[in-house]
Amino acid sequence: MENLGSPVWIGQYRLTSRIATGGMAEVYVGRHIDEQGTFGPMVAVKKLLPHLVKDSSIVRMFLNEARITAQINHPNVVRIFELGQVTGEPFIAMELLEGRTFADLRARAAEDGKRMPLPVALRILCEGCRGLGAAHEAKDDEGNSLALVHRDFTPDNVHVGVNGEVKVIDFGIAKTANWGSGTEPGTLKGKFFYMSPEMILAKPVDHRADIFAAGVMLYEQMCGRRPFTGNSVDEVVMKIAEGKLQPPSTFDPSLPRALEAVCLTALNRNPDSRFQTMGVFIDAMELVGGEAQLATNQEVAAYVSHLFPQTDKQRETLRKARAADPSVPGLKPEDFGASPPRGLTAAPALADSPQPATSQSPIRAAQQLATGQAPVFDPPHPGAAIHITAPLEPEPLTGKLPVPGHLAKRSNTPIIAAVIGLVVVGAAAVFILGGGSSSAEVLLARAEQASTPEEKGKALLDVSQAPDVSDAQLQLVAEQLIAAKQWAVADEVSEAWLKRSPKNVEPHLLKARAAINLRKGKRAETEAAEAIALAPDDVRPDVLLAELRELQGDSTGALEAWTKASRKKPADLTILWRKGYWLSQSGRLEEAGEVLSNLLGKKFSAEAAAELGFVKLRKSQHDEALKLLTRAVKEQPDLMVAHYYRASALYQKGDAKSARVEYLEADKRAGPDSRPLVALCELEAQQHTTTELDDVKRRLKERFPAEADKLIASCAP
Repeated sequence: MENLGSPVWIGQYRLTSRIATGGMAEVYVGRHIDEQGTFGPMVAVKKLLPHLVKDSSIVRMFLNEARITAQINHPNVVRIFELGQVTGEPFIAMELLEGRTFADLRARAAEDGKRMPLPVALRILCEGCRGLGAAHEAKDDEGNSLALVHRDFTPDNVHVGVNGEVKVIDFGIAKTANWGSGTEPGTLKGKFFYMSPEMILAKPVDHRADIFAAGVMLYEQMCGRRPFTGNSVDEVVMKIAEGKLQPPSTFDPSLPRALEAVCLTALNRNPDSRFQTMGVFIDAMELVGGEAQLATNQEVAAYVSHLFPQTDKQRETLRKARAADPSVPGLKPEDFGASPPRGLTAAPALADSPQPATSQSPIRAAQQLATGQAPVFDPPHPGAAIHITAPLEPEPLTGKLPVPGHLAKRSNTPIIAAVIGLVVVGAAAVFILGGGSSSAEVLLARAEQASTPEEKGKALLDVSQAPDVSDAQLQLVAEQLIAAKQWAVADEVSEAWLKRSPKNVEPHLLKARAAINLRKGKRAETEAAEAIALAPDDVRPDVLLAELRELQGDSTGALEAWTKASRKKPADLTILWRKGYWLSQSGRLEEAGEVLSNLLGKKFSAEAAAELGFVKLRKSQHDEALKLLTRAVKEQPDLMVAHYYRASALYQKGDAKSARVEYLEADKRAGPDSRPLVALCELEAQQHTTTELDDVKRRLKERFPAEADKLIASCAP
């Protein structure tokens, strides 16, 4: 959290703290104060990052989210109070939520080696589906159906409050019949693990695509795994399009068969064979009962607080942000270093709200607010229509939080003397007893002598715990832990380092990298976001996020992260390569061709040449593709994709014999990737070469026994 010191005004909202910064926007905590100076609710205010305001597609997505969400008045959908604009910069004022996402809860449970209790997960999913069902039924001001489709209904977009309330959030890529969507035509939308077959195949999409996504979430909860998996994005997408999956009871025979039937109905490849509304889907889940009986909201609240108690960093951040607001009943604004705008008055307290005693100090009152004891104000106009506001001009606000007078006059001399005395006594005791620990320098030298990665990790952990260790030495520790791939130790070291130097970006980066390798995605996201907030111009947090998205199979997220990294460091060839690769894999061929050509103009890379060849192959520029792929193979003979793409280019030019040789070369280097053999199988089937086809099928059975039947079935011409 960043305390803004002097409050900042945007429209009629006084902002006091920034609590989050993401790839596109930053979120502030503030309070609504109307033109008469009456206090309104505390809110979250979301603003686009300044450098993105000129990007029309991003602004359109940002505005689209607010416009759509504001049309839905339902307790299971986050409330939008206002879409405003100040000096050309749009903002969204929305309900301030305390809690975590469904994804966070599942990830934390997984860190503990457990799965969320089925009743709790079902309650969260049902409540999220209720909110989305209301969105599907939403109408515009004239009573016409919006025909809304969320298109990104995932655990990351279901918020679970500490009070047990569940709300759907983030309608950023939602689509309506009247307004369209916030993304460009022809681009993949949403996280593909949750995409329906009709989305993958670019067929017409309606609200039943969201029901499919809900079915994926139900399957994940039941089985502890995704319904569609693979070694690559292409393989997963192909499996979703085919609609073939194992029933949940395959992985857990004890699951209620009635719930399994509900899940498989939601995941039917044909939209007409799924549940036709969210309401019917919810009813089916609620009717199962038994061990699948839905938990109560109170039980959900208790589970959230169990996983993320009040000491949780995010909850503590929100409490501090609330405490920084100078509108606590019974306080004078100047106690917090702020002068109110002209005419500012506190709204009358709610009759049933607890009031602080008249003799209560500002510090105590702020603590009450931070722990949720202060009155809660309802929005003055719930569900109000969206409007664009003009900026409110407050008087200049300056100054830092002062020390309360009764504390400022108190001398610190006795306290300082006592502390010094304790330090002296402690040091003397250590000297007399012959105790004490080795210096960080000595421990670093010992770590250099470690013979195994595990020994090195243990030795470096000792270095990090030395009383005299410096940030520079901790940086050396971090580099050596990364080289030794001792991720659990790196996570522990980063935790200790953060306690010493919370404003240093390096321990956040180390913790993020460790979390990625320990498969703790949400923790990695949190630490990367903290690093971005501390060092907005540093490209490394964006690179870490991009690598995380790649591991998660999130092609859209990977492309977004690499694009952001390229804005910060446009001359970095590695970043250019990854951006070009994901543009290509996302089907944005013109942009991919431009980026990859630019890269190759600066330095030849076999990987980039192979991917550019693949781009040109899909644009039917076969001669150019073959030229690039031939050079890539020559420069880097072990590059599997170069052989694989070159085989395809040769076959499209009618040279089946050479293509056959290249597919076999690709297969030698493919490891667990079945694509070269499957492509060769298709070639032999189309060429009607019986002997060769039988040979490829034999290879598939030997190499991929568990999937052989499915892979061979795909060989049919």
